[in-house]
Amino acid sequence: MAILNINNLKKEYGIETVLKDFSLNVNQGESVALIGPNGSGKTTIFKIITGQEHLSEGTVSVRNDIEVGYLDQLPDFNSELTIYQELEKVFAEVKKQIKEMKRLEDKIAHHGKKAEESKSHSNNLKATMSKYSALQQEFEKGIGYEYQSKIRQVAAGMGFDEEEIQAKTLDQLSGGEKTRVGLAKLLLMEPDLLLLDEPTNHLDLKSVEWLENYLNSYLGSLLIISHDRYFLDNTIERIVEIKNGKNEDYSGNYSYYQKERKRRYEQRLREYKNQQKKIKELEDAIEQLYIWGRSRDSEKMFKRAKAMEKRLERIDRLEKPRLKGRKMKLELDTQIRGGDDVLFVEDLSKSFADLKLFDNLNFELHRTDRAAIIGDNGTGKSTILRIIMGEINSDQGRVKIGTNVYPAYYRQEFEGFNPEDDLISALQRETAVTNSQARDMLASFLFTGEDVFKKVKQLSGGEKSRLRLLQLMSGNYNFLILDEPTNHLDLASREVLEEALQDYPGTVLIVSHDRYFLDKVVDYIYELEEKKLNKYLGDYSYYKEKKQQQVSTEQQKEQQQKSEGKLDYEAQKEARSQELRRQKKLEELESEIEKLEKELSLLETEMTAEKNIDDYELLQQLKDDYHTKNKRLEELYEEWEQLI
Repeated sequence: MAILNINNLKKEYGIETVLKDFSLNVNQGESVALIGPNGSGKTTIFKIITGQEHLSEGTVSVRNDIEVGYLDQLPDFNSELTIYQELEKVFAEVKKQIKEMKRLEDKIAHHGKKAEESKSHSNNLKATMSKYSALQQEFEKGIGYEYQSKIRQVAAGMGFDEEEIQAKTLDQLSGGEKTRVGLAKLLLMEPDLLLLDEPTNHLDLKSVEWLENYLNSYLGSLLIISHDRYFLDNTIERIVEIKNGKNEDYSGNYSYYQKERKRRYEQRLREYKNQQKKIKELEDAIEQLYIWGRSRDSEKMFKRAKAMEKRLERIDRLEKPRLKGRKMKLELDTQIRGGDDVLFVEDLSKSFADLKLFDNLNFELHRTDRAAIIGDNGTGKSTILRIIMGEINSDQGRVKIGTNVYPAYYRQEFEGFNPEDDLISALQRETAVTNSQARDMLASFLFTGEDVFKKVKQLSGGEKSRLRLLQLMSGNYNFLILDEPTNHLDLASREVLEEALQDYPGTVLIVSHDRYFLDKVVDYIYELEEKKLNKYLGDYSYYKEKKQQQVSTEQQKEQQQKSEGKLDYEAQKEARSQELRRQKKLEELESEIEKLEKELSLLETEMTAEKNIDDYELLQQLKDDYHTKNKRLEELYEEWEQLI
C-alpha cells in the first residue's frame, strides 16, 4: 500500500525548470533511493514532501496517518543542552507518563489512608486506580523504561561515547557531529516515512555499517538520497533516477541499477538505430519518387511522395539515448617523474592535550603506490596528512619526502581558497594559463557561461570539489594527498575521479570512508586502530575479508586453548568452579525472578479487582507488598545482569 504519492511534479525557479513530470510512489515498508547529478532536484523533492518548498505543478500526497521524519544535510542546533538531553526530547511523552504514574501512585496512597473517613475519598481512590491501571497498560505497550538504553545504543552507533553524550553540549559540536546528532534523533523518533539526505557523509566506516544494519531492520519506509554506492547496495530495494527532470525506476539495489541501466541503454540504442534506418529508407524513397515524378512528369509519383512525407511526419522520433549525462573530464597526469622513494614516515607520534592520537607510526610509499588510511572518526587520519604536508608538527618522529616529489593536498574542508576569487583567478593561482585557456579548462569541469565569474564563496560543496580537482589536474604534482575527495561529488563525478586515479602515473595517499571508491582505486590499506597502523595488501573488500578472518581466528584460538588445556590445571579447575557457581547462581536468580514476577502479577490483579476496591486496608497492604517485591525484583535484575 502506497504511503507517499507524487504525480507529474513540476518545479521551477524563475525560468529554470528543475523537475518536470516527475512521479514517485513509496509503499509501506519499502526502501527507495533517489539518485541523480548534483542539482537535479533530489533535495528539492524532500523539501516539497515536507512542505518546506512549494511545487509548481502536480500533486504530492502523504497518507493521513503517516508521520514523516526528515534529516537535513545541515541540521541547526544552537543550544546549551547536552547530546543526551537533546536526544531525550524524543521521549518527552514517555517521561510525562512516568511522572504521571508517580503522581497517581502518591494519590492512591493518600486516598487509601483517607478512604475510611468519607465516601468521596473512596470514590476518588476507585477513579484514581482505574486511571493508573489504564496508564500503566499504555506505558507497558510502548518503549517504557528502556528509552534510556535506546538513546545510548543509537548514540553509540553514531560514534558518540558515554562521556560525550552526557557532557558535550550541542554548541560545542562541529557541523559533522551535529549532523550525527540529528540522525540519531531521527532514528529514535522512528517515523513511518524516513527521509535521509546523505546520511553517511559524516560517519566513519564503523558507524556506516551500524546504520546499514539498523536500517535493514527498520519497520518504516525509507526514502534516501546518497552517493555512497556500497550503502545503496546494502540498504535499498528500489532506485529512482532523476533524468532530465523525470523519473526512471529500477527495481533493485545500486549494482542492479548499473547493469539494468546499461541494458536499457543498449535496447534504446537499438530502437533508435532501427528507427533512424527506417527514417532514412523513407527519406530515400521520397527523394526517389520525386526524381521519378519529375523525369516522367507523373502526378501519381508526386502523390505517393507526399503521402510518404506525411507518414514520415507522423513518426514519433526517438532521442538518441545516452548512457551517462554530461560529466566532467578529468585527466590527472604529471610532467615530472619523481624518485622511486616518495614518502618515509618514522616513529610518528601526536597528542592534543591529554589525548594521544597515535604513537610510533611507521610507513612508506613508493612511486605509483595508491594507498588509503582508514579508521574511526577522531583517530587522527587527517592529522597524519597535515603533518606530512607540514601544516602541523608531530610530537616526535620525522617525515621525509623523496627527491623530485611534488605533493598536492585536497582538504575536505576546502581550506586554501581565496573566497573572493572568481573561478578563473582561482585556477590561475595554480597554473599559468590565459583567461581563454582557463575558461576552456573550467568548461571541461562543467563550469560554463557566467559560472566562471562566480566567487569561490558562492560555490556549493560539489562545485568546490570540482574546482579543487581541476587545480590538482592543472598543477605539476606527482604525489596526490586526498582527504575525503568524494564527499561532495555526485555518482557520475565519483566514477570520473576513480577512472582518472586508476590511470594516474604518480603516487596517491587517500583518507576516505567511501568503500566503493576504495575498492576501485587503492592497492593497499593502512588501518589506524588503537594508535597503531596495520597494513592490508589489498582493497577494501580484501581488508574486510581479512578482518573477519582475524576475528574468526582469534575466536578459534580461544576455543583451541580451552580445549587443549593450555591453561594450567589449577587455573582450569578454578575457572570451572567459578563457572559452575555462576551458572548455579544464575539459575537461583532466574527462579526467584520468575517467582516474584508471578507474585507481582497476582498482586496487580488483586489491586484492580472489583471486589477489593473498597477494602482500603487490604489495598494499602497489597500496595506495600507490591513495592517491597518490586524493589527486590529490581535488585535481582541487577545481580542477574552482572552475572551474564
